Amino acid sequence: MEQRSLYLIRQALNAVFKRRRMVLLLFLLVFIPSNVGSVLKSDSYRATAKVLIKNNRAYPEVSPLPREASVNRPPNEANINSEIQLIRSRDLLRRVHFDLASQASEAGEDPATAPSITTLEQKVSVSRKPNSNVVEIAYIDPNQERAITVVNTVVRLYIQYSIEQNDQPGASEFFYEQARAAKEAFEQADLELERYDAAHGLTSIAVEKDQMLRQRAQLEADLRRSEAEITELTTKVSALEAELEYVPEHEAIEVDMIPNPMLGYLRQNLAKLEMEKNRLTQLYTPQHRLVMDVESEIAALRQQIGQQEQSVIGRKKMATASVRRTLEQNLLETQADLGALEARRAMLAERISDYDARIRIMHAKHYQVMRLRRDRTEKKETYDSLASKVSSLQVSQAMDEAGLSNVAVVETAAPPLKPEPDFVMVTLVLSFFAALLLAIGSAIVTEMLNPVMNSEIDIRHHLGLPVLAEIPRNGMNGGGEPVQRTGTR
Repeated sequence: MEQRSLYLIRQALNAVFKRRRMVLLLFLLVFIPSNVGSVLKSDSYRATAKVLIKNNRAYPEVSPLPREASVNRPPNEANINSEIQLIRSRDLLRRVHFDLASQASEAGEDPATAPSITTLEQKVSVSRKPNSNVVEIAYIDPNQERAITVVNTVVRLYIQYSIEQNDQPGASEFFYEQARAAKEAFEQADLELERYDAAHGLTSIAVEKDQMLRQRAQLEADLRRSEAEITELTTKVSALEAELEYVPEHEAIEVDMIPNPMLGYLRQNLAKLEMEKNRLTQLYTPQHRLVMDVESEIAALRQQIGQQEQSVIGRKKMATASVRRTLEQNLLETQADLGALEARRAMLAERISDYDARIRIMHAKHYQVMRLRRDRTEKKETYDSLASKVSSLQVSQAMDEAGLSNVAVVETAAPPLKPEPDFVMVTLVLSFFAALLLAIGSAIVTEMLNPVMNSEIDIRHHLGLPVLAEIPRNGMNGGGEPVQRTGTR
């Protein structure tokens, strides 16, 4: 690896010395042209001026909508960028060019010496100071006085140009007409409200509506109480009717007791059966079936006679039951009260419906009153806003005529100016090393691209063969040096 590095270094040095004329020529071709301009360049001067963008003048908004005043609020990024674009505008630079030409004519100089519009666009630089509302305007020129004149002229014309751009031609007349129309509309709305007040009474409408609402609420409460009483009485009527179903209509007040006729009838039948038994015993034995049947009938009949009462109720004297009479009287009274309550409920519902209709009418009147008042208030606000804008525009026009702007000159360009740093030595050093590197590199690359083997070192390095001898060409080797003859190895 070390042999290869030594070989490459030797080849590079050999290429440089072999092509030293080319190296020198390339070095001069690169170094001289790149430094002629910087060496011959004359000193340049940079004139600067600073302006402050502020809001101490409030330009009126060209809009019928009310806006909050922004005098005490610092300008935002958009406002500052807009002012920077105004300074860079071609229209302003055209005015600067004509103004400079006019100044040159007045001074007895050639107007052609004034910077052209294209030159101003290229050389006038505008930048904002970080974290501030200060804008710096700069111009670089070999002539110190001309640089100062250009910068101060740009600042002076920019203030006038800013006033012109913020001015709104015809805005005063437009807002005056709008304010006059808004005033007429406000007066008309006020007149309509007065007429409606004279016809209906604005105060009595609200009071009467509130009174009707209270009366309707009282009637509705009475209706709810009546409905509750109707429900209670209906339940009571149902209970009385159910109780009457179990109470008899009449009751006995006197009762006559008589002998039980069933008992006499049974006894007669018993006598007949005994007589029949006596007859049958005369004809048959006691174990005969007929005799036994008659005996069983006699026993059953006697048992029935023993179960019968001696006397029973005869005639009864009936009359209407007092309990039923009381229940019926209570039922009639309850039904009468229920009918009265239903009639009262119907009357209350009718009165509530009447109040609802009257309240709807009063509500419509109240809505009309509120609409007229709202319309009057809106038109008054519109008129006040337009009148305020008219006043603002009049003040703005007066400030324009006085030359007042929201741009303040913080610093103007003034002599003496320091020359701009040209960095000639830095340029010479950098161009020297760049030209030297380019020339040496070109020689090395040319040598590397040459496929010819010029020395025994190339043969040993590329082919790996030993060199026995060198055959000179016209007594010179490949490097153009005389060859020393050597013996065979």
